[in-house]
Amino acid sequence: MSDVNFTESDTKWNNLQNLKKLLNDGLITKTEYSVRRNQLIDELTGTSLTTLAASQYKRRRGSSASDNVSNVPAIIPKPPPDFINFPAEKSIKYTYDLKTRTWTQQEVNLKLDTVPFSRGSLRVVYHMEMEETDKDKDREVVPGEAKNRFVAKISMNPSDNKNTKVYFRDVETQTIAKYYAEKFNQYHPPKKVDFIKACVLELIQREGNPIVGVEKFIPGPYRKHNSNYGYVSDEERNTPQAFSHFSWEASDHTLLVCDIQGVGDLYTDPQIHHISGEGFGKGNLGMAGISKFLQKHRCNAICRYLKLPQLGNKVSDIGTIPTTRLMALNNIQIVTMVQQAGAQLHSQTAVLPVLKRQVVVDSTKEHTRCSRCSIL
Repeated sequence: MSDVNFTESDTKWNNLQNLKKLLNDGLITKTEYSVRRNQLIDELTGTSLTTLAASQYKRRRGSSASDNVSNVPAIIPKPPPDFINFPAEKSIKYTYDLKTRTWTQQEVNLKLDTVPFSRGSLRVVYHMEMEETDKDKDREVVPGEAKNRFVAKISMNPSDNKNTKVYFRDVETQTIAKYYAEKFNQYHPPKKVDFIKACVLELIQREGNPIVGVEKFIPGPYRKHNSNYGYVSDEERNTPQAFSHFSWEASDHTLLVCDIQGVGDLYTDPQIHHISGEGFGKGNLGMAGISKFLQKHRCNAICRYLKLPQLGNKVSDIGTIPTTRLMALNNIQIVTMVQQAGAQLHSQTAVLPVLKRQVVVDSTKEHTRCSRCSIL
């Protein structure tokens, strides 16, 4: 046990050093550095600095909104609650279609928890229950997913909440990553990969019509396999690392899908680096991020099976190994993708505002009526 704890602590201290280098190289902002640094210190010391840091940022005179981290609500780790007594509310659901490069919208009903259960370096996460549309019901069920259970993610950075296209670009990025995962699976690797389908919600019954990112809630241990700047997990699993390598080769050396994380091989919140350095959000480090991955990557048995060009001098034969050394095809096919800029709707506040009016639905009687619609 002590060896494991030492390894985890050692990795986190190394991550702190790498984080400082990212700041010095101008690849992340001071805000992003401070938030991630505090999170790593929390993990190392068992304390909680993030809320205090947020309040300190807010009190600084002369700092702009883009340099601030909004007040972070208390985080209470917990499973999805019983939503039976939660108020229902209406929202507009925006879904991205990669084939047509268009967004579609429809009205849905949902119930949202009042307290976030988790946070990352940039977002807080709430449990949510949402009715599934007819289109959702027809799709293939993801192993481990709970019916009607979702998570809503909202940025802790006020500038993201005013510039809501960030949420739409995150969904576009995840959709493109999902497309590359489908192409990866066509070559029958030992383990298939996938990305959770994501969407955007506009909460029309809350002050300011806030925008949140949404995806299915998947229970299970959450793991981060690599980052957008060269970090590789101590486990160094073959499948996620080979998938990132695959995306670089399949895109004809134009983009790289990285920051691979999730439950098992069901991933979420990826980052895409593009050689142009444009699009795909603030985490797109362009060739700097791509080069870092290429330097750190160790090809493994799945890279060899896919006949990907070898990076480095040695192929690792540890971990998942295909039953066949090499696939039958001569090489993988090139995939071309074009990102379309996300839409921008309304400005929003960083922490979810309360409902304008609680809506209680009864099977026999209408208790209240939403000011925006005539259904409830």
